[in-house]
Amino acid sequence: MERTTVLQGVISRCTASALVFAAAMTVFAGAAQAQIPTIDIQETCRKAADVMLNLAVGGGEQRTGPNDQQICMESENKARDQIIKNWSTFEPSDREGCIQTRVYLPSYVEWLTCFEMNKVVREARTQQGRSMKSVTNPDGSMTLPPVSSLGINMTGYPGYRRY
Repeated sequence: MERTTVLQGVISRCTASALVFAAAMTVFAGAAQAQIPTIDIQETCRKAADVMLNLAVGGGEQRTGPNDQQICMESENKARDQIIKNWSTFEPSDREGCIQTRVYLPSYVEWLTCFEMNKVVREARTQQGRSMKSVTNPDGSMTLPPVSSLGINMTGYPGYRRY
């Protein structure tokens, strides 16, 4: 009898801990969602499909597949979910630089790509012993190192001038 009571107590504490953890994760996900602007992906995907149609057939009759807009919307939703999931891992400067709501076609896919590219560049610079701070200006813009410092020989290219 005593063993059953102890076991029930352990189960109750585990259940309570699991509920607290789940609630905390919901709060963190909610905080990320609150900070990520909402964009009209239907409008973005409709315009993107129109642009692709104009590029592909010169604006003639509709020749894109009926699923183009749906595929775009699915990609945008997946990218938004990934941004929410990884929000706490993104650098504040990346959040400010990558989230662009006032552009022609705001896109979660573009924002996620920006976050991923910045992370890869930061990791590569760290591995090579160069931090991002050395190329980041006080206003947040970046000045890239000269191509020659990267070991790329530019002397054979027309118009190349050594600075």
